[in-house]
Amino acid sequence: MGSQTKFAPDYRESPAPLFQQVIADDPIPAPAVLREYSEIDVPVARVPRDQYRSPAFAALEEERLWPRVWQMACREEQIPEVGDCVVYDSPGASFIIVRSGPDDIRAYYNSCLHRGMKLCAQDTSVAKLSCPFHGFTWNLDGTLAHVPARWDFPGLKDENMSLPQARVERWDGFVFLNRDADAPPLADYLGHIPAHFADWSYGDKYLATVIRKTIDANWKTCIEAFVESYHLAGIHAQALPFGGDASTQYDVWADDPHVSRFMEPTGIMSDQLPRALSEQEILNSALSVVFAGAAPPTLEDGMKARHFMAAGMRAAMGEAHGVDYSTMSDAEAGDAVQYSLFPNLIIFRSLGYPYVYRFLPVRGDPNRATFEFMIFKPKPVDAQWLPEVEKVDLGETDTFAGAGVLPPWHGEIYDQDVNGLRQCQAGMRDGGDADIIYSAYQEVRIRHLHQTLARYVSDDPRDAPGRR
Repeated sequence: MGSQTKFAPDYRESPAPLFQQVIADDPIPAPAVLREYSEIDVPVARVPRDQYRSPAFAALEEERLWPRVWQMACREEQIPEVGDCVVYDSPGASFIIVRSGPDDIRAYYNSCLHRGMKLCAQDTSVAKLSCPFHGFTWNLDGTLAHVPARWDFPGLKDENMSLPQARVERWDGFVFLNRDADAPPLADYLGHIPAHFADWSYGDKYLATVIRKTIDANWKTCIEAFVESYHLAGIHAQALPFGGDASTQYDVWADDPHVSRFMEPTGIMSDQLPRALSEQEILNSALSVVFAGAAPPTLEDGMKARHFMAAGMRAAMGEAHGVDYSTMSDAEAGDAVQYSLFPNLIIFRSLGYPYVYRFLPVRGDPNRATFEFMIFKPKPVDAQWLPEVEKVDLGETDTFAGAGVLPPWHGEIYDQDVNGLRQCQAGMRDGGDADIIYSAYQEVRIRHLHQTLARYVSDDPRDAPGRR
């Protein structure tokens, strides 16, 4: 149930302010979509831990989940010209995402119809799709173009040899695919996201960098760590003075099985600290993390740390982007506002977090997943071309802090996540058979994920959202 007056569960007991109380005091008010609150009962209190570690359950997901959900495969700017291709290795199926016409994008199964060879091993640009094994060739529209020694295939009919396709639909520059002909349209699947991003378009941004890191954890273990702030005290204790974990708002909607949200305020102390901090102490703690060793400025009387930090973010990002952000709300400038799109995507609606996350299972190993950390930048005005995506692959011992992409302090946060997820999965794998349990509110998005997952892996295909 949504409400304009209720902004937390009735059972919440915390001295920390609610997110809505925090933003009500901001000098530049938040937009209407950030002043909404939605709370529903998600009756998933626990799940078997085999859902995180069992090869059999991973196989069930590969059979029933991944073929029926909309998956973000690439960005339109990754394939700007006709013939440009991106290889997307979805769980259980590899696809070639190709721009087959100026405004036509298709997703072909990445397999030759002759002997099954992969048609593309990497991103490329082609005039036709040609198999590197024997030379079977297809036009960009998927129709058969050439068969070597055609005389040796007397029964072959061209009309039966078009490349099989998945459905493709687009939103805000993102290219999605779905293998299920009966799945609901992407517009329905996206739920609240289009309306909530109507004035925060990713269509005027471009994918600048992708950092890839294979993590020793199940894909659900990974995404679940990023949809709650509850782990702040354990994994990111340095952020307790300003991270706003207990003030984070979690939203799930009764009519939206695929989307959930949290809004984590910056410049608000945790309720897990032993004493209340002054605004100056909050600012000092935040700046000591970001600018280690630098002397922090003294706040003017009445100035709050979060407002000072939001103003600093507007100024810094404005200078970096050449854009005037002076009228952007404090919440949009400084807070972590992010939405999850089931099953494996997280999209931020925050100036300081120009990020999208994608988590993909490593095939054949339920204890590993690939984390793709995508960084976006504003498209230059009247740009005739955009730079190619910078790809940074981190090896087993490589760190986010040492990759040279993020500021070291920021990279350290993701390294803490990687190490924590590794230990979490090890405990899942080797810690016996007790169920995994979730808190009622701060982990409600995890409950919501498993509620939707159960519908997809159900024995009755009609249980999946949007099916009849």
